[in-house]
Amino acid sequence: MNVVTDAQRFVGVWELEGVEEGDSFEGGKRGFVSGFERPVGMLIYLPSGLMSVNFAGSSRPPFRREFSPTLSELAAAGSAYGGYAGRWEVVESRREVLHHVQAAFIPNRIGRTIRRSYSFEEDSRVLFLRPIAVSPSEESPNRVLRWRRRA
Repeated sequence: MNVVTDAQRFVGVWELEGVEEGDSFEGGKRGFVSGFERPVGMLIYLPSGLMSVNFAGSSRPPFRREFSPTLSELAAAGSAYGGYAGRWEVVESRREVLHHVQAAFIPNRIGRTIRRSYSFEEDSRVLFLRPIAVSPSEESPNRVLRWRRRA
């Protein structure tokens, strides 16, 4: 019988189902994060150790001129968008996935490691990721991202 590791469960393409405030792991009360009521997003974990994630709120208004948006259009678009790419690894003993960021929408994340606690449900078809504070001086949001395996 082959034992499947958590790292093997991560490999694939995941589609964002929800960005919620509250405690999803313990079945606590949850609510959608403002701007992300109907989010869209894709998370990709490759067996080579590379990963990429992009997600956005679906209510972002389009730019009037795509190649020359106004500052307010840029601010509105950026307030409901996130994305980064880099290398990844799983620390099963702590139930954490580490994202070693090489490119990111938020410049502060480049060169840092983003830690997320995780859990799987529905025979590894649903993945829950919760942010862990980047540094002791920061508090992580009480937020969970729910992803469904697409491939």
